[in-house]
Amino acid sequence: MAWLATTGLPWDDDLPPVAHARATRPDAPATLAQQIARGINSPPTSSMGRLFDAAAALAGVRQTVTYEAQAAIEFEAACDGEETAAYPFDYANDLIDPAPLWAALLADRRAGLPLPRLAARFHNGVAHMTRDVCRRLRAAHGLDAIVLSGGVWQNMTLLRATLALLAADGFTVYTHRLVPPNDGGLALGQAAVATAIRMKDEG
Repeated sequence: MAWLATTGLPWDDDLPPVAHARATRPDAPATLAQQIARGINSPPTSSMGRLFDAAAALAGVRQTVTYEAQAAIEFEAACDGEETAAYPFDYANDLIDPAPLWAALLADRRAGLPLPRLAARFHNGVAHMTRDVCRRLRAAHGLDAIVLSGGVWQNMTLLRATLALLAADGFTVYTHRLVPPNDGGLALGQAAVATAIRMKDEG
């Protein structure tokens, strides 16, 4: 619902997160609108995880989770492997804007497209967005080597689609082999930095 508000799309009652919010508490949407407008307990985020959560919620996968990435995992599992269409992003002012994605996803859902196609089009869209951003970086900086890191790359559907697009464009792509791309890798990196600092201090 925060993404919809940011994008300027209305909180219509036919949308699963809006219906869930009203069912939970009738005044929940009004309260949430005030929180967003005033910045109360609603910090902005650029996390891919929150993008996946929002897409899964709008597609009707689930509105609550009991563990990290549950909605994203179920959204990936729903993907139609034969779907080739991709939801678009906008890149005005060198920012990645998912506003066109939300409009397209809602239009497809209201047109009755089944969940597997919605899920696949979302994943394909993120893969194409990654490729498009890499193209822009190559044009601006001459970069041909790409490193894919972060928890979102545990999503094998997304990873395979992105690798195929980048390889077709002539990029060299590096991915994790021995260290996980998510918090496990982050923790290992933090331990390595702490060890290096300690060794330096001890002379």
